[in-house]
Amino acid sequence: MNHQRKNSPPPSQLPGPYATSQEVCRVMVDVLGNGVDVHRCLAAQALGRIGAPSAVGPLTKALLDEDGDVRTDAAEALSKLADARASKQLLENLLGDPCTEVKLAAIETLAKIQDKAVIPWLRRIVKGRDEEIAWDEDEFYASGWDDWVDVQIKAVNALATLNASEAVPDLVDAMRDEDAQDMTEAAFKALARMGKPGIEALASYLGEESTRLRRRAAAALAASDDSHASEPLSRVLADPSPSVRMAAMRALAQRAPTDKRLVALLDDSDEAVRAEAVRLFGGYHPGRLPALLANASVAVQIAALAAMNEFPDDAALLDDMRIRMTEGPPALAAAVAKALGAKAPGQALGDLAALLADTKQPVEVRLGALQGLATSGSKAVVQAIADVMDDDARPLRLEAMSALARIARVDPVWPNGAGNALLSLLSVETEAEDAAGQPAEVHREDRAALEAGPDAPEEKDDACFPTSTVAAILDHEPDVVTEGVLQMPGEGIELTPVDMERLALARNIKGKKRMTLAPQIKRHDDVRRFAARILGDIDRVEVTFALAAVLTDRDDEVRLAAADSLARIGEHMASLPAEVGVALVAALKTAPPALKLLLVRALAASDAESASAVLRAHLDGEDSFTRVEAIRALSRRRQVGPEIETLLHDPDSSVRLSAAEAVAEAGGDNAIKQIVDFAIAFEGYHGSQAARLLCQLDVAEASGRFLEVLRDPEQKRTWSVAIEALAELNVSQQGPAVTAEAGARQQ
Repeated sequence: MNHQRKNSPPPSQLPGPYATSQEVCRVMVDVLGNGVDVHRCLAAQALGRIGAPSAVGPLTKALLDEDGDVRTDAAEALSKLADARASKQLLENLLGDPCTEVKLAAIETLAKIQDKAVIPWLRRIVKGRDEEIAWDEDEFYASGWDDWVDVQIKAVNALATLNASEAVPDLVDAMRDEDAQDMTEAAFKALARMGKPGIEALASYLGEESTRLRRRAAAALAASDDSHASEPLSRVLADPSPSVRMAAMRALAQRAPTDKRLVALLDDSDEAVRAEAVRLFGGYHPGRLPALLANASVAVQIAALAAMNEFPDDAALLDDMRIRMTEGPPALAAAVAKALGAKAPGQALGDLAALLADTKQPVEVRLGALQGLATSGSKAVVQAIADVMDDDARPLRLEAMSALARIARVDPVWPNGAGNALLSLLSVETEAEDAAGQPAEVHREDRAALEAGPDAPEEKDDACFPTSTVAAILDHEPDVVTEGVLQMPGEGIELTPVDMERLALARNIKGKKRMTLAPQIKRHDDVRRFAARILGDIDRVEVTFALAAVLTDRDDEVRLAAADSLARIGEHMASLPAEVGVALVAALKTAPPALKLLLVRALAASDAESASAVLRAHLDGEDSFTRVEAIRALSRRRQVGPEIETLLHDPDSSVRLSAAEAVAEAGGDNAIKQIVDFAIAFEGYHGSQAARLLCQLDVAEASGRFLEVLRDPEQKRTWSVAIEALAELNVSQQGPAVTAEAGARQQ
């Protein structure tokens, strides 16, 4: 493949239509000056993306265009270029152009190029709608939105970028204006960037009664690395409000997690602040963590466990952790079990295995023990984990299989115990069920409802409180509450005929069902389905054989999971064995659409001789998703021929795009012309996507072909596509700073 963008010979040495970025800019400038309004807008956008310094003059001139959209696009393009040569005209547009978007782009650009002349005007904008500045009054009455509020926020940020400390009083006055918008969040962030005056203004809000104002000021101060913020920040970290301390702590920990002032928050009086402090920077103070494990707050203990890099070698502490693991609150016990497995496996594996096998423990605790065993990295835990793959608790079963897959994947020895345990699950056909024939995880009440059938009358539970307003009305009986508290007569309230009719309708509502929280799946089916899916993470030949064997399984979900896993394994392995390919082809003959799509995807990596012919046969299928997968599979097999090139004109857009991706990936002498024609076809529907594909090929040749389109008046309807494609192909790889420097040299 020829990556022309990176290293291409001079266009004069190459045959055919080639173009440099300078030529593209010249054509864009011509369109900007003489094209119709739509093309002028696109040309301005393209020049901004290309980033050529030579475009500054034409774009500056376009700021006077009669069309507001063109002026807006030109101003935004100049914002990307950030060239000082446009500053005078941008300032004039800021003051005299009523278009809000132009003003916003002008402010941003003037701030980027550090034009101090705009500061007085920005201060006036912060104060209010200055009468000497043009505004679009009609827009306010048409949309109901005052565009000045957007310009005001942009002006505040620009003043901070310009470090205009003289504007601090203006920002403070604007925030205190009760009739104006709430701009404290933006203004506080701006003040933090405006040196000592801004920091002092921020500090003045630390004495406000409003917690919201103090919290925002605290976050802004903590995010600032200005030395003047040090003293007020120390006061903020001792604020009486936990939310203020929390906001300051989070901002400071993100900027400087080792700051010494943060250490005191590990002992904060508020439980939530302490826990968050340990989570954010407790790992930087490992000596403090053992003491925090004895904290009265469960949340703090859990955070300390997570922050530890290794568990202290302290027999008394380990004994204490073992007690908490079996007798503490479930959340803490689970966290302790997980931490012990990861950070002290030598001392805890036996206890964790026993905890995992204890069915009297809450599922949350056993799940923590399972995760601790899995994270220990020891192969000795495989049997303990495998023993719970048939557990009543579905979360434990699924987590156990995931853990075994992780162990099997990293074990360099194959076959291994973890992998064999997972493979054995695919052949499971029966499982002990309860007497009613329902899986064990179905609740007894839900099972009774299933046995009774959908039309069975609902049993009334007199001890159950009504679960709806209608139920409360229907089941109402006079009692002390209605007679005393609600002051209702003992004989009740007389209902009108309308009330009686509504109640009768309510009694006859059908389809009222009780939703079950656990899926009603037979346990062995659930295990086999997940095993088939999780085995896709293990790239082993023996795994592919096992998955291929269940492609004709009685369970549709198992077949789908196996096909998906084979496809995922095929993406990582060099190729799937030929025998697996034969099984894939055989399964395709009777597969439903969803399964067929996955089988075709898996065939991309098959060594079977018939795979390519089968894939080509699916290029003409009715299902577009399967056709897309067939194209991608053939592309991966590097078998892109005329049958795929023909699909560039397919009625289905996803098929067309996949064919274009395959043609671009294959390359070839005619690939660029085909993709350019594809970009223009179908009213330019795929123009941008095609341009991105061409970036992988020869940018100069592709640009030349699009310039030919722009030079042809007969193709004027497709000029928009060509302009946008040229912008994509020639987008600047340097950025505004380099572009501005180049412009200064030209000047």
